[in-house]
Amino acid sequence: MSEVTLTIDGQRVTVPAGTTIWDAAALAGIDIPVLCHDPRLEPVGVCRVCAVDVGERTLPAACVRKAEDGMDVRTQTDEIQAHRRVLTELLLADQPPVSRREATTGDDGLYALARKVEVGDIPWPDDSARAARGQDTSSPVIAVDHQACILCDRCVRACDEVQHNDVITRTGKGYSTRIAFDLDVPMGESSCVSCGECVAACPTGALTHQFPGATTTAGEERA
Repeated sequence: MSEVTLTIDGQRVTVPAGTTIWDAAALAGIDIPVLCHDPRLEPVGVCRVCAVDVGERTLPAACVRKAEDGMDVRTQTDEIQAHRRVLTELLLADQPPVSRREATTGDDGLYALARKVEVGDIPWPDDSARAARGQDTSSPVIAVDHQACILCDRCVRACDEVQHNDVITRTGKGYSTRIAFDLDVPMGESSCVSCGECVAACPTGALTHQFPGATTTAGEERA
């Protein structure tokens, strides 16, 4: 198998041809933040958080861009950091005031990214003037908060590629776009088998476990 050698943040890395920049960086112990990417799933480059500088006019997504021989990759420039910070602020501004995942398990990927890129105070929009996407608690074990969804498609790909259930898709257009189940029916009425793969894949509070008879723990509101 042919190999390519590139430089990532000053470190020479040799990987098999066809390896993505993100995978090459991971092999070298270099962390490139992601939201839509999961190593178990086919990369799609939706969130653009993993954008890096390869000396071109645009910033490619490291999860989908293949490493090239002689490539010089920079992952932590001021421009890259500003790019990630703005993306994170825009995503946070559209989140509900409480993250169920952050409140219960403390592993909301968007909140973790906000801490990593040092997002400061931003002017949160007036929730009363924003059309809510709603919630779906029809499933006895999985709660859906469409407002917390960032449309990264990790749940869609996990359902399709890992479990091969093909239950989750997208519906709507523009701002009203959201994930849907089967032919856009409530999750509890769909062909979902409640395996929980979508919850494991979701990086935000859009899909979380719920337990019959349990009381939801209130989360901390955004600062």
